[in-house]
Amino acid sequence: MLKLLLLIISLYGFCFAAYAENKELSVNDFLYRVRHPAGRKRWAIMDGKVIHRRRGKDIVNALLYIGILFNRDHTLAQVVINNEQGYMVGQAFIKGKDGTSIIPMNNATKEKPILGNFGLRPQDLTMTFLYWDFLKEFPEESTKVINCRVLKLKSPNGKETAKVWISKEYYFPIKVEWTKINEEEPFRSLEVNSFKQQGKYGVIKRLGLYGPGWRTKINFTKTEVGTPDKGTVPEGLFLQLKKEK
Repeated sequence: MLKLLLLIISLYGFCFAAYAENKELSVNDFLYRVRHPAGRKRWAIMDGKVIHRRRGKDIVNALLYIGILFNRDHTLAQVVINNEQGYMVGQAFIKGKDGTSIIPMNNATKEKPILGNFGLRPQDLTMTFLYWDFLKEFPEESTKVINCRVLKLKSPNGKETAKVWISKEYYFPIKVEWTKINEEEPFRSLEVNSFKQQGKYGVIKRLGLYGPGWRTKINFTKTEVGTPDKGTVPEGLFLQLKKEK
């Protein structure tokens, strides 16, 4: 197991420290730690490639860039696809102000979003479902050899739920299943497929998303993590998109 920090693709805690104690927490206290991770003053950059397969169609590929700045009470992230489209995604953590903002970076992103072609939403990559309303807890399970608490959360618009497997030690999700209200089978799922040790960090190597008749893999080839210098944004953390024609 990773002993210090685990880097994951999410706004709530790309880099965070495991809590020292191992006592059993109430579900409310457990969710609070998931949603308000420790050690937040960091930045992270992840470069990768998205590969999408859909039954009866050609394989589709795209380049993916994610830049994130973590502060004590909020996080700001950028998700860029093929340097043509992108989103700025914010997440607040202060009690009473928890909330997500998703802002398309140009007209192409608004009108013909590429991300949807891969079965992806910006909030998938930032895991904002962790802030949905708690519904119930299931018995604990082990996935990817990691002991997890399993929670069911409901979206703010009331149209879907997320069943989430969350590491008991590191307070981050390993697996998610999204299901529409009044349906039994999930229409989309996400899993952390593999990660590796990189210095004192654990780094995600591959994520998988899938649904009926389709599957998407996200392979990360480059990851950088650092601490902001006097709170400033590292040069080049947030990219400029190509000018629209």
